[in-house]
Amino acid sequence: MEKNLQSRIGYFFIGILIVTLLGFNKTYFVKFPTFEGFTSAHHFHGTIALLWLLMLIVQPFLIRAKKYEVHRMVGRVSYFLMPLLLASFFFVSRAGYYRNVNTIGEVEALAKLTDGIPDILFMAILYSLAIIYRKKTPLHMRYFIGTGLMVMGPGLGRYAFITFGPQIAIPILITLSLLLPFIWMIVDLIKKRSYIPMAVYLAIAVSSVLIKQNGHTEWWQTFAKWLASNLF
Repeated sequence: MEKNLQSRIGYFFIGILIVTLLGFNKTYFVKFPTFEGFTSAHHFHGTIALLWLLMLIVQPFLIRAKKYEVHRMVGRVSYFLMPLLLASFFFVSRAGYYRNVNTIGEVEALAKLTDGIPDILFMAILYSLAIIYRKKTPLHMRYFIGTGLMVMGPGLGRYAFITFGPQIAIPILITLSLLLPFIWMIVDLIKKRSYIPMAVYLAIAVSSVLIKQNGHTEWWQTFAKWLASNLF
């Protein structure tokens, strides 16, 4: 079961890449070549996120081809790529804040920081656990899958809302971001494999949803204002 999963998970990441590209097609790529409304921070984030997904795609196929040394070399690249990805979340959040504060006001600009800033912590947690358990392949693989699911979220959201509208998009997002990982966790539990990686991802996904719903609360506004004042 685990070996079959390892050999096929690359196709799952290819699916994530396709969904991501489709999601950003009508909001980003169609603006080529001027990319009006986007900054260098957005281009940097898009480039690093794309490289991350490509790395996730390549790694399982290297294992399948028994190119273990190359797999380890590509894995070491993640030591540099992940900090860049985390930094890109920060840069995009900062760019969004400065744009929003001049158009919709400070309160709304601070509230919108719930979409981006928490992802820095969440992605760092999943990646750190993947590296900590790099010698325990089932755990290592599942934590990396979690990073792929996080990268998929924005693209999937854009694609679903543009293509189907909110009434259909919301159930799709819930199913793919929460229900499928929950089912995976239950299957792992039943088969006496470690359910912890999927439980960690689900905790992060639920926390992300809850934080987004609290953008106008006093605690978030206070934290976000301190962040913007001191780090932006």
